[in-house]
Amino acid sequence: MDEALKVDGFSEDVAVSFDTEGNPYSYYSEDKWVLWSIDFTASFTMLSGKFKSSAKEIVFQVINDINLKSKKSAIENLLSGASIFEHCIKGCGGDDYGFIDNDRNYRLFLQEAKNRKLKYKTWKNHLIFFSHAQKAGFIKRSIDNFEKLSIYLAPNGDAVSQAVCLPEKIASAYYKNAIELVERLHPFRHEISEAYNEFTNEYKDIIETNRYSSNLTRRKYAIKKIKNSLKGLDVDFDYGGYWLSKLRGACYIVIAAFTGCRDGEIKSFGLDSYQEKKYAGITVSVLNGIHTKPNVGGVERKTSWVTVAITKKAIELLWDAFKFAREGWKCKINAIRHRDERNKYLRDVNSLFLTLPYLGGYKPRAGKQSMSGSLKTFVYSVGYRASFDDVKEFDLLNPTRRGDLKVGDILEVHPHCFRRTFAVYLVRNKLASLLDIKHQFKHMNIAMTSWYSNQANIASYFDMMIDSDLQDEIAGENKNYTADILYHIYNEAETLAGPEGRRIKNLRAEGDSTIYLSKEEILKQIEEGRLSIVEHPGGYCTNPSCDRICDMTVCQYKVVTIEKARSLIPIKEKLIAKYNSLVASGIDMPNVISKIYYEIRSIEKVLSEHSIDYEIFNEKEFNI
Repeated sequence: MDEALKVDGFSEDVAVSFDTEGNPYSYYSEDKWVLWSIDFTASFTMLSGKFKSSAKEIVFQVINDINLKSKKSAIENLLSGASIFEHCIKGCGGDDYGFIDNDRNYRLFLQEAKNRKLKYKTWKNHLIFFSHAQKAGFIKRSIDNFEKLSIYLAPNGDAVSQAVCLPEKIASAYYKNAIELVERLHPFRHEISEAYNEFTNEYKDIIETNRYSSNLTRRKYAIKKIKNSLKGLDVDFDYGGYWLSKLRGACYIVIAAFTGCRDGEIKSFGLDSYQEKKYAGITVSVLNGIHTKPNVGGVERKTSWVTVAITKKAIELLWDAFKFAREGWKCKINAIRHRDERNKYLRDVNSLFLTLPYLGGYKPRAGKQSMSGSLKTFVYSVGYRASFDDVKEFDLLNPTRRGDLKVGDILEVHPHCFRRTFAVYLVRNKLASLLDIKHQFKHMNIAMTSWYSNQANIASYFDMMIDSDLQDEIAGENKNYTADILYHIYNEAETLAGPEGRRIKNLRAEGDSTIYLSKEEILKQIEEGRLSIVEHPGGYCTNPSCDRICDMTVCQYKVVTIEKARSLIPIKEKLIAKYNSLVASGIDMPNVISKIYYEIRSIEKVLSEHSIDYEIFNEKEFNI
């Protein structure tokens, strides 16, 4: 039942939410309002005094706004905004939101807010509260341009920091170790749960009977109760769950790295999420879950992501290894009387990522803090430290975070970094090298590229929804990649070959400033369709309408960088071998032989322009 009430005014005893049977559940006077219809709990515990009473009134109005569809996200933003505003105003000596109506106080508030060093997007969300507080009359000050204010308060203006993209060697180290751990432990997942059940039961008994005071001694005797110690598998037993946290982090990385899913979407997966489908003669592994960005009205959308087969093992390992924890949480369900509370508790108990029931927590489902801890535990167990080349690549892939990674650092990872890394690597064809960590992944880059190139057709074929946001993110990374190539050609490449390459080089030599374009200018021209580049095996074409079928040897739009030129050396050797074979065989194919001859000469011209040493092809021109 919807929580909306048609009331004229309200008191502390008014019900603000109802359970699924229509009975009042949460009341205005309480500091936590459980809103069953949107599966969200509005907590006012971080607020105090007049700030709390004002925020309650504002949120209550939102709950009762029948025209507002996305109430959950609106309430989340209002509560976070109410909290940061309280902290800033209290820091200036104020005790309510009306404090900033005074000009002097407002200047103090702005300085305090700037000192928080929050990002532009964060302030945009927080300032949603400002507009609601104005409408409710708690703030009289008139501020019309919240966009401008967000830019002013953010330390870097409206610059938006993208999620981190992992440098290739770092990603390879993390993914390789995560895959190896999953492969090694998957066959023993049931034994891991049984062993941990025996260990934790004995450890709890030791604590309850006060047999030993030292944690080391408790652990020593608890381990003796394990029937199968799983020797040789690097399974550690600790009551605090450090090793299990590492396992959880590894499984998370395998799933996130090879799907591009968001954190909430990964947490929607279960044992039955994995499927294999046939498409274009290739077996495609697919994970089915819930999209975290709901439709209008908060309706969940089932969505599918292409992946690799080992994600199935990661899900099974995670589910079965934590079986003892799941059973421990289930033992507590009898104490829950309310039907809605029991149903929610059961949903949480049956989630993929669990906490440990004996550590004092009251929620079975692992939250953001738990998952961040698991990822940190895993990457520190890998112990990979950034090299000079890693730092250089990090700065290139993450220009808004330049300088964040230092030589010798261990790069900590966060859930969304895997989504961006997935998109970047798919576009830049690095995914193949990561997937080649194991032989079984060899052909998956083809399947994934096909999937994200033809998503609409495939989705229709399989009758399922696709992650259009990820498709947009991949398209965005494609533009960034194109901009990086063009920026290198226009500004950095010391030598260039090909007709267009020579033109650019000559403009540089003449001091033509128009040829030096910034990354931002290039991106803008790409989006407007004024700049384009198409990659060929032997170079690049800057013709916006290039169909990739033209003869690159005579193309006026051709640009060849030194990297592309070096890749032509083995091609030249193959062409020479082919030329000699055709001539020696006496086959009557003069046009083909002549074409090969000019291709060889064209490559030699490119190599000469880049001052690359090569062995000259001494054959004379073939006469037709």
